[in-house]
Amino acid sequence: MIPSFEKRVRAFAIDTSAVMLMLMIAYPMPQTFPGALGNTLVYVIGLGGFLGFYLLPYLFSSGQSFGKRIQKIKIVDVSGKDVPLWRILLREVFKLAMSIFTFGIYMVISFFILSDQSRTIHDYIFKTKMIDLEKRTERDHYFGTTESLKKKGL
Repeated sequence: MIPSFEKRVRAFAIDTSAVMLMLMIAYPMPQTFPGALGNTLVYVIGLGGFLGFYLLPYLFSSGQSFGKRIQKIKIVDVSGKDVPLWRILLREVFKLAMSIFTFGIYMVISFFILSDQSRTIHDYIFKTKMIDLEKRTERDHYFGTTESLKKKGL
């Protein structure tokens, strides 16, 4: 099943928010620990957050970061099989590098070019796609899930 645009954006936002939280924790370290220790802690915490939330989860969960796991989506091969770890890591490094070097413009363009097969630019390059692990009916796709309809009073 193809995940919605919102699920992909939320998954990326969850991972990015976690990294930003780590950077916010690292920022006051030079004032807390003056000298080389404080500066070193900034880089260690910042790099640890970056690696720990963007790349490390793929070592433990095939095709899922923390955000993807929460949103119940997964990276798979074009044929639907699990993707080798090296290809997932290259895909993520490419996506993050392009996002950083273009100041986020790549992500905006990439998400708006999202195809009907749930493939973005980096998915085409690395021959991957995203799948939704939640079971949804045709009715849920158009009207929302039973839970969301109850919240709306329908």
